Amino acid sequence: MEKTATYSLWLEPMGDTAYKLQQRIKELSKKYDTPVFSPHVTLLGGLTASKTELVPLTDTLASSVAPFDLKLTKAGYLNTFFQSLFIHIEQNEGLTYLHNNACRLFDCPEEYEKEYMPHLSLLYGDLSQQQKEKILNNIGRKFYIRFTAKKVVLMDTDGKPGQWKKIHTAMFKQG
Repeated sequence: MEKTATYSLWLEPMGDTAYKLQQRIKELSKKYDTPVFSPHVTLLGGLTASKTELVPLTDTLASSVAPFDLKLTKAGYLNTFFQSLFIHIEQNEGLTYLHNNACRLFDCPEEYEKEYMPHLSLLYGDLSQQQKEKILNNIGRKFYIRFTAKKVVLMDTDGKPGQWKKIHTAMFKQG
């Protein structure tokens, strides 16, 4: 029997912002020997439906919203591998609407809808609090980065970050 893949929905920065964030992620990953990954804001994770079901749902979701701005604010960290070091995203009407609509379309558990903490990770790994504090002392704790979310990306997030694959990109409606 074939193993079920796990998928995630991401919002990705583009252009110069994406490049600068990618460089920061690469630098930190190299220095701390942690996985490299693309800069993104996870909208939903842990999706286990088939690709044939998820692609049209992703298109439907993208067609429900116009591009909107995301503002990265302050650094944070948790004691989890995938939220080791990150930048908080300020909640706004566009993001709240998109996340709630995604939860409705993709039938996510109610607690996931309520516990959503939008962020953009800078580092995955098992680092100590002391190491994370040292990194933040070097890179800063406040960020003034904005980017316009223009698309939602369906990612196959099975395995390690280096094995993740982009499955489908759906652009937000224009105008």
